[in-house]
Amino acid sequence: MPRYDVPEIPDDVTIISDERLMQIFFRFVAWQNYAATEFAAAEVEEERADRNVKFLEAQHMVLNWQSARDKVTVARSQMALDPEIEKAKQDQMNAYALRKMRQVVYENCVASAAAVSRELTRRLGREAVERRVARWSP
Repeated sequence: MPRYDVPEIPDDVTIISDERLMQIFFRFVAWQNYAATEFAAAEVEEERADRNVKFLEAQHMVLNWQSARDKVTVARSQMALDPEIEKAKQDQMNAYALRKMRQVVYENCVASAAAVSRELTRRLGREAVERRVARWSP
């Protein structure tokens, strides 16, 4: 985790110094890298939770199927009442929620870093023109 909080972009980025803008940019990039790693870990955990639910449901169907006359809807209803499956589904939902939240942090960092990068590029483009004009000024 980066040593500092996610930076805030000032309302008017045009008034802050180049140095401060670069510092904000590098902090967003650090947070973007961190958030990408956390997002990937959350995706893996969500997949594990999904597979666990599928495994427990399949296991329940195999172990509790009484006869060929049983209806699938009855077996599924019984399965839904199983406490172990209910807990696994709650874990699945928690993994999904964590992944979604980490995705938001990652995407926000990407968008913010891109916004700061555009301002840096704008400044660099302006600087080249100002240098050319200064060469011809007395």
